[in-house]
Amino acid sequence: MKHVTIFRDNTRYPSHASACVAKNGDIVIVFRDAPYEHIFSHVDPRASIGMVRSSDMGETWDPATKTTIYDPGDEINLNDPSITTLSDGTLIVTAFNSHSPWKNDGKWGDKIVAVRGTDYFYVSSERWIVVLRSFDNGATWDGPYTVDASAYSKTDAAIFASVAELSDGRLLMPISVTNHETGKHMAALLCSTDKGKTWGPYSKITSWGNEENQMSFGLPSVIAYDDKHLQAAGWSNVEAGTLISSSEDSGKTWGRLQPVVSKGECSHLCLTDKGTTVLSYGYRRPPYGIRVWPSYDQGKTWNPAHAAALRSDGAMRDLGYPRTIQLPNGKLLCVYYFNVDDKNRDYYNEEKSLEICKAWNLNPPLYTYQVAGLRFIGGTIFTEYELAELDGTATFEPELSENQPTLL
Repeated sequence: MKHVTIFRDNTRYPSHASACVAKNGDIVIVFRDAPYEHIFSHVDPRASIGMVRSSDMGETWDPATKTTIYDPGDEINLNDPSITTLSDGTLIVTAFNSHSPWKNDGKWGDKIVAVRGTDYFYVSSERWIVVLRSFDNGATWDGPYTVDASAYSKTDAAIFASVAELSDGRLLMPISVTNHETGKHMAALLCSTDKGKTWGPYSKITSWGNEENQMSFGLPSVIAYDDKHLQAAGWSNVEAGTLISSSEDSGKTWGRLQPVVSKGECSHLCLTDKGTTVLSYGYRRPPYGIRVWPSYDQGKTWNPAHAAALRSDGAMRDLGYPRTIQLPNGKLLCVYYFNVDDKNRDYYNEEKSLEICKAWNLNPPLYTYQVAGLRFIGGTIFTEYELAELDGTATFEPELSENQPTLL
């Protein structure tokens, strides 16, 4: 097992990374890229999608390959870019945008909120999904195309995970939407038959609020074992952390939710060539880190004895959103954003940071770089044999205190 630094820059706040294998063999990473600020936040009116690549199976990453493949423009926040390679080599990138004005001019009424510790704002109930495509391994990009999710929500749709491709060329996009009148969430699938250029409604993975009326199914991830059998994982706001649902009719209908007690944050599914289903998730409790949990029967059962900690050296909870892919050499690569306890913080201005915290009544260790160092995009390369050796290392820790911040 090997940990690698994929992208780190003292002037940037990179987060929410995703990976794919391009047709030419390059490993391509996209991530949310935003300017460094004294108070960390997942909202910024200057956010964009950065991309880096490796030509040696993820072993080394040249910062000179870093490019910006999509900038939504000023006063637009961007989150959760995800990338996948279609069977014909087309690269598909998805992300969701939201309004982030510099000033509150009254246009958005009570929908607008101030972003902690900054001089800009956020309209959390207005989110829309965009798609980009590349036909030359990421050298150039087509789009963006705005995704029509109005069948499920007219104003608020978000996406985290990659699209799934069926053998007939249909693409299925897992999305989460919010009903702001009730505060409840729903997960759904959109479908494209033209390689991601246009999208329409396909199915609901969960109904509003679900049967239990307390579980959400946020930022879903979907994989296809074959054209009929699909599985979805979602982020729950209850103790389990992760919820699983399966479909036996190409994702048109979905079964009852199955809690998987990971206590993790934002889950992603990967299917290996050995048939193993790998669930990846961030762990935002001590010891902070990245975890993966294999299922050896297509997600029917999840044995806690197999849950594994890839990393437990995070300095605080602002980390995670991992995605795992399989490389052409058979190894697995899990990518994520991370932080560690840096000894040398030449990027950290404590006087300025404490001044902002005082003005906003914030706890410095939770909102500044006082405890945890610079955020960076990291990766862990491992084999299924090494994964088995880590069986049982992902222990569960006590619940978070009420003083912990809420992160997107």
